[in-house]
Amino acid sequence: MATDHSLSEEGSTSADRHGRDERERTDETRPPTAERTDDGYVIRPYEPGDRDDFLDLYDMVLGERNEEWFRWKYEENPYVDHVPMIVATHGGDLVGTKPCFALELRIDSRTYLGFQPADVMVHPDHRRRGLYSRTTERLKEHYRDREPALFFNFPNEATLSGSLKHGWRIVEEVPTFYRVQRPDALIDREDRLSRLSSAAHPVASAYLRACELLVDRPANVVVHRFDGLPTEQLLELYDRGVPGTIHANRTEPFYEWRFENPHWSYDAYVATRDGEPIAGVVVGTTLDDGSTITCLTDVVPLATTPGRRDGLQAILDRVVADHREADLLATSGRAIPAPLLRRFGFLSDASLPLSRITLPTTQVTYPIATEGGHEWTVGARAVTDPANWTITFAEQDTW
Repeated sequence: MATDHSLSEEGSTSADRHGRDERERTDETRPPTAERTDDGYVIRPYEPGDRDDFLDLYDMVLGERNEEWFRWKYEENPYVDHVPMIVATHGGDLVGTKPCFALELRIDSRTYLGFQPADVMVHPDHRRRGLYSRTTERLKEHYRDREPALFFNFPNEATLSGSLKHGWRIVEEVPTFYRVQRPDALIDREDRLSRLSSAAHPVASAYLRACELLVDRPANVVVHRFDGLPTEQLLELYDRGVPGTIHANRTEPFYEWRFENPHWSYDAYVATRDGEPIAGVVVGTTLDDGSTITCLTDVVPLATTPGRRDGLQAILDRVVADHREADLLATSGRAIPAPLLRRFGFLSDASLPLSRITLPTTQVTYPIATEGGHEWTVGARAVTDPANWTITFAEQDTW
């Protein structure tokens, strides 16, 4: 594990100590946006000099991330001119974070800024001090009179109860569909079910082959694969079927930034009929704990249009053929019809057997209060009604 200079002076350089001295002096003269507590913690907005300490803390708490990833996710985000994050410091050391992943959301013909809390961390030596609560409340206070219209996110088991405690409400459990090509990719190696994985593999393979044999191929549909994103074609497809529900607004800046995550590689598939595009899918692949995961990350059009279903069926057929070496294929939400996914061997995590070995994706939201108080609506849409959202992996920060 990399040494975090926020834990010990041992082995630190004079430059390290000078940097710490500067931070300590800065803490003493914080502007009014900072909040000092009686126990010595300072709760304040992120400052540019916090990046290295953030990455050190990330290394310790969540796993390795580098400057390239941080620049992509937070500094180069096209929707904000700052890093939307609240941090907690103690003695000049960064010990807690509450960052947000910003997206432009579209509802009908209007757009709004949405913040997705992500990468929430507290240093192990500073837990049970209320830092999660303090940074959360400071985040709400800081942005209450600013541009974001709402928070929405997909907390894990450890942070869901905290979100609910601070006023977030559950929208739904967003379904995830998996095509399990190597069963032990879904199973913790320490789990007792891992003993069944070797026996399950041939069964899964036979099931998937049987599914593929039953799939018919749409007439006159050709699928083109692109290394990178054909932005113009994807935008054209998006514009053909824009839902009125809450979703990430697909624009040129969106496609130029969203799929530059350095921890994923992306390509795209566009289905055409008689030379006319009818559907498109962006596919992302990553290596996670030794398993190759391929996700159908973005889907266009998001709403029903002529030829869309045939185009998606042809794209699924091609994606499956191109990614047989992946351990898992996955897609999130309802942008691709569930019956179509089942024809290719995708199973929902809401149903057996996957519901026994996967964790649900719970979506929560919190509209930022205006003068009229919380109405739990944005753009005349009730934000806790799952029918008012269209979610894919593209709306989720980790994909």
